[in-house]
Amino acid sequence: MDYKVSDLVALLDCEIKGVLRLERISNLAPFFQAEEGSITFASDEKFIKKIDETKASVIIVPRGVCLPELNKMFLIVDENPRILMPKILNFFKRKVKKSIKMIEDSAIIGENSLIGPNVYIGHSCIIGSNVNIMPGAVIGEGVKIGDNSIINGNVVIREFCELGKNCIIQPGAVIGSDGFGYVKVNGINEKIEQIGAVILGDNVEIGANTTVDRGAIGNTIIKSNTKIDNLVQIAHNDIIGENCLIISQVGIAGSTEIGDNTIIAGQAGIGGHLKIGKNVVIAAKSGVTGNIQDDLQVSGFPLVAHREDMKIKSAIRKLPNTYKKIKEIEKTLKSMIK
Repeated sequence: MDYKVSDLVALLDCEIKGVLRLERISNLAPFFQAEEGSITFASDEKFIKKIDETKASVIIVPRGVCLPELNKMFLIVDENPRILMPKILNFFKRKVKKSIKMIEDSAIIGENSLIGPNVYIGHSCIIGSNVNIMPGAVIGEGVKIGDNSIINGNVVIREFCELGKNCIIQPGAVIGSDGFGYVKVNGINEKIEQIGAVILGDNVEIGANTTVDRGAIGNTIIKSNTKIDNLVQIAHNDIIGENCLIISQVGIAGSTEIGDNTIIAGQAGIGGHLKIGKNVVIAAKSGVTGNIQDDLQVSGFPLVAHREDMKIKSAIRKLPNTYKKIKEIEKTLKSMIK
């Protein structure tokens, strides 16, 4: 699908500068993931400083930015591009067709696949061979499900998401729900449409009542052989590496990248826009607010090396007895002074 640049210019009431060589663009993409033919936006100094590093052909920037001499088209807007995100993302959001039947005629279902009662399969879905979809599941428009996958009861897989082969989605999980994206416009929380999808690799398992949000721009990605427990929250645009284990009640905020072979234990909280390395172990109930290098075992809040955290916890347990001894020493010293 492509979009007219002129339509976007009219919507944003903006000025064009730079190389006017494109009449159409293919998609809206994140700054560092954009390709030739894409449009992206640079809303703050972090991106503006690296504007020559994006491959996007068209970039939306605020007025007053000093533009480099690049072979790109710039759309100059009067406001911070972030404030315009509700308009921009609504412009690029794909329209979803209305439901007509329980299994739409345009859906393709592979050989030996079993579809339970009260299952909805949307327009243009592609269901592989030997797939088992249990009662009450909802498979949205354009979803792709790989061979031998199991979709348990009351699972919701929203439009345009993709699952690899041999995936297991446990009951009540939601794949592709809207990410938590809002921006204040004139003091009101305006919804930012979430136009990305969720992409699962092969052999991924998603636990019961776990939620994986679709990307705002670009996709949320969970790579092959990763296993996610019950009641986990994966936010929009997260990238989870291969062969990871994520245990119950973990919450990962948006746009965070988790390296391969990483283990995140129960009730740990991971902040947004972070990079967690490969082969990392994050202990239960840890709070992660900064990047973590490869091969580390960490725990606690503030986060420290796991052995150090164990020493701190051991010392804390000794505090009451230490306090008692200090009071006894004070009492002795006072008696000696008298």
